[in-house]
Amino acid sequence: MQRFPESDAKYAYSSEHVSIGTVQPSEVFEVESVEGYSGYFRKPEDFTPESYAQAEAVKWAVVGPITVAGAAAGGAVAVTIHDIAINTPGVVTYGAYRRDVDPYEWWDDESGADAYPIEDGIVSFDERTRLPARPLIGCLAVLPGEGEVHAKLQGRYGGNLDCRELRVGATMTLPVEHEGAGLYFGDCKALMGDSEIIGPPEVGAVITASALPVERPASLEWPRIETADELMTIVSGKPLEWAARQAMRELVNWIDDDYDLPRARAALLLAMVAHVRVAQISNPDYTAYCVAPRNVLEPYKR
Repeated sequence: MQRFPESDAKYAYSSEHVSIGTVQPSEVFEVESVEGYSGYFRKPEDFTPESYAQAEAVKWAVVGPITVAGAAAGGAVAVTIHDIAINTPGVVTYGAYRRDVDPYEWWDDESGADAYPIEDGIVSFDERTRLPARPLIGCLAVLPGEGEVHAKLQGRYGGNLDCRELRVGATMTLPVEHEGAGLYFGDCKALMGDSEIIGPPEVGAVITASALPVERPASLEWPRIETADELMTIVSGKPLEWAARQAMRELVNWIDDDYDLPRARAALLLAMVAHVRVAQISNPDYTAYCVAPRNVLEPYKR
């Protein structure tokens, strides 16, 4: 099995990057995802203003670009996540989260660090709380259409979406703008709630994935995720309500194309069963995603 090492990490998505290797359609491969703080913090005492500055300078490392044979500009690529094997503690930086401080300022108030042990799929928060890990991929991208984009950003190419549903068993389909797609992976978390108002535990991991070039669906403008139980559309932008409404439109378009249900009735059905959720509001553009249950839609499948 091919394995792409963390030594091939970049800090941007760019068509100027040289491919680090090629995978064949549906070939299973591994990617070493860099822990978000690059190993600077393994215990609280490791945090100093100097070490924090050094860690921030190498944050948002993504491994890539990986060429997918047969992926064509104007098409799409479907990336399936088979495994996310955590291999570091879960690292967080944090502040005081004071009552008298606007929550907008919490994200930049980071004055300490901690590392949660993770063993046998369990995150040890403290002596009273142990939580099942639910690892996810924070950054998954293809080469953007134009220019170089910092890895902390997000857009139609994917990127730093921080969607908690991009996990084992999920398939993300992204629009392809360059031959070979150019996949990047990184920013794994041990588990995470919606919104990322407060940073979740960052982990190093080995991602096992496969990628399949597909014809771009007519309705695909933004990334979408499929699982065994749900369909999801993901949009990033500002304000948050714009991203949320666009995610709903993407889902209505998808149902309109793939299901035997008139468009207006598809929208009315989604009004009853779909949920718009907040993936993250910590990055330069906010990310919303719209989720629909497959079982409700199954009777209308073409």
